[in-house]
Amino acid sequence: MGRQRNRVLLKIIIVVPYMLVLYIFQSMVFPYLKISGVAPLLLPLAVAGAALFNGRAAGGVIGIFAGILCDLSFNQSTIVFTIFLAVAGVLLGAICDSVLVKGFPSYLLCCTCLLILCGFVQMFPLVFLHGVSILPLIGVVFRQTIYSVFFTIPIYYMARFVSRII
Repeated sequence: MGRQRNRVLLKIIIVVPYMLVLYIFQSMVFPYLKISGVAPLLLPLAVAGAALFNGRAAGGVIGIFAGILCDLSFNQSTIVFTIFLAVAGVLLGAICDSVLVKGFPSYLLCCTCLLILCGFVQMFPLVFLHGVSILPLIGVVFRQTIYSVFFTIPIYYMARFVSRII
């Protein structure tokens, strides 16, 4: 029992700083380094890594944590990203456990799909609540996805390292 508790504590000690570093970069550094008016999303990349390397449970837990941090990062009073990234982590984990090979091409595919879906989640209230035209927003989603994909390489190695510990 004591050994299991120590393992859980080690997981928390490793995962929390990893997620906080990604949060700091996403919310406090990259908003000042926008390209074509967009900043990258980094926390969904961590969810994809946890789901790929550790399965559904880890994908869901990291998804909840990343979703909370995304909701804080975007200054929203909703829990949209908390729910979305938790569900996405579980679903990606199930897909990765049964279909995909644990490697960079699978990670890149998961990240790209997740980033596109995150972009649509971000634009949903603008289109349906505020009546903004969808065409310019699709361009924003595309640019944000491309910018974020550049960070899949370093985050892939960090996610793989963290997954070996947890």
